[in-house]
Amino acid sequence: MDRIALLRENLSQATLELAWRQWSATGLAGTQDTSRSLIDPEALLVVSMTLGRHDARLFDEVLDWLVKNAPLLDLARLRRIARRGTPTERSLLAAAARVVAERGGGANFGRLLPIDLEEVERKPGRDQEDLFFSQKGQQASWTERDPTFAAAGFLRSPVDLRGLSSRPNATNPGCLRFQARALVGQGSRAEVLTYLITHDWTYGRLIAERTAYGQASVASYLASLQGAGLADRREEGKKALYRLSDGLRDAFPTRPLFVDWIRVWPALAELLEALRTAQLTEEAMWIRLAESLRKQEPALRAEGFEVEIGDLRGWARQGPDVLVDGVERVTAKAAELAGP
Repeated sequence: MDRIALLRENLSQATLELAWRQWSATGLAGTQDTSRSLIDPEALLVVSMTLGRHDARLFDEVLDWLVKNAPLLDLARLRRIARRGTPTERSLLAAAARVVAERGGGANFGRLLPIDLEEVERKPGRDQEDLFFSQKGQQASWTERDPTFAAAGFLRSPVDLRGLSSRPNATNPGCLRFQARALVGQGSRAEVLTYLITHDWTYGRLIAERTAYGQASVASYLASLQGAGLADRREEGKKALYRLSDGLRDAFPTRPLFVDWIRVWPALAELLEALRTAQLTEEAMWIRLAESLRKQEPALRAEGFEVEIGDLRGWARQGPDVLVDGVERVTAKAAELAGP
């Protein structure tokens, strides 16, 4: 196996294992794993539209989970995160929403991002491609094609869900977001509460950046918590810092590791795409990987992931070893977060 293929195999295995573990912790069919990191269900769902193309079983089990649990998702937040995703992710998410809604997964979820799917459907003579990267040559064995995904431009056999998913385990620390939403409802309040539980002193703008909510709504809720004696406040320069009061913090003795998944998941997905086999020379593949590493370097250093990929300057003269080392560091971190 050449170096690029080995990098792709190892990163794919670690990233898919991480996704499987997080989904299993939220009730995906099978043994409910624990997650050492805080799960972001909206960011996980968006990236699963990409990761699921590498693993058809994961894709369909996620659809199954959505039929059972779509109302647990913060749809306003999901829309904002999805807008940062790729056009393919948005089209697949819109198609998945229709499939789920047809199976009773909630009318509101069925209207998620309809414009993406409608725009694809209106394109005359649009190309269709295989949904799953492993399905090439399997079409001859299908009795029919799934019409909803075909309308979105993706070919696959009809969706057949097992109906085995369950609700998230509320005692799992990684499912803290679901607990917060049960306490204060979906929206910015749940995100602020989740962030305060997993951090000590922090400030509103940072919470807004990490949670995909506006700074005004975050600041308003922080002031409400402080006014009610549920949060402490102190000044640090021009910043107002907040933390939960001791009594409220004690209600959550086990804190999961906060990872900025809104930034990290897309970075992992793009690296996998850069390593995916294409009709390119080996040199062109290395160039594509270097560009992806440069672009995603800030995200790979994000909170909770914190991978330094090294100095990429001059890699073309020195050889691809620095690129290999960077991907191996990312792979090792993904495997660490997927571990028990």
